[in-house]
Amino acid sequence: MKILAINGSRRKNGNTSCLIQSILAPAVKGGAQIESIFLGDYNIDACSGCEGCSESWECVIKDDFAEIIKKFDAARGVVIASPTYWYSVTSDMKRFIDRCYSLIQFPDSRKEWIAKYQRTEKTCVTAAVCEQSDASMMGNTLSLLTDFSKDIGLDVVESVAGLGFFEAGRIKDDHELLQTAEIAGQKLFDRLKQ
Repeated sequence: MKILAINGSRRKNGNTSCLIQSILAPAVKGGAQIESIFLGDYNIDACSGCEGCSESWECVIKDDFAEIIKKFDAARGVVIASPTYWYSVTSDMKRFIDRCYSLIQFPDSRKEWIAKYQRTEKTCVTAAVCEQSDASMMGNTLSLLTDFSKDIGLDVVESVAGLGFFEAGRIKDDHELLQTAEIAGQKLFDRLKQ
């Protein structure tokens, strides 16, 4: 059983990373194969809107995106997380999401699409962290991650929001939130075991 965690933060020991670790804890205990990546470690160019992927499921831009998608293809479970930058995901995460346009096809019209991962039973947890305690300040960070995951065909079993965290690692002090994250991770792991 493989689980891929995709982190949109550049802080390797930041709050987003800590939240991901708590989500993954049940799967780690259960012996799942875990791979965590930081999008900032990869060269991912912006989507050019060229439509070169329209019939292939593959982006024609040659960079590190294809390497991440190979990992994505091999995983049964996915955790996708980002801190909040100006009411939304980081630029690393947004470039990744935009490039995932190659994971949908429009066979008949622009009104409906087929997602690469629909009916694959790939299961997902989304997570977001925000410096402010007011949930409105998170903007669309968590909803974007969740809607994107559903759009490419993932089964999102839970979403976790961490509010009021800025200093790197401070989220470790919020045991209630980390327990919530572990419960979400347990849902993910249980689904994957079915």
